Amino acid sequence: MRQKHYLEAAARQLHESCPAQARYLLWAYSSSHDANSTFEGTCPYCFQLLVLDNSRVRLKPKPKLTPKIQKLLNREARNCTLSFKEAKIVKKYKDSKSVLDTDIWTVNTHLLLKEREQNETLLSIKNVA
Repeated sequence: MRQKHYLEAAARQLHESCPAQARYLLWAYSSSHDANSTFEGTCPYCFQLLVLDNSRVRLKPKPKLTPKIQKLLNREARNCTLSFKEAKIVKKYKDSKSVLDTDIWTVNTHLLLKEREQNETLLSIKNVA
């Protein structure tokens, strides 16, 4: 238990001077915990500390009620039988909730570049064919 807190404290102190070492210590900290719990102050993808300069946190709202889902909810309220696919859509909507969404600039730019590269390769394949 003490070692875990030591890793967290060491990572916070090394954040400015050596970010790579800080990420490694945070990775070690999260892997020493059980699989489901991660330190709230780190990104689960790149293990960077979430500070004001490199991250944005917002509340991602529950999905909007579309006419299709409204129709299925009305049918369910009238006790009509729903197909498996329709029941799955209704269950997914009912189980969804608002989520805290954290964006880290370095992770997002990396993911955007990767998506752009994939789109460019798809376009080049289509142009060749």
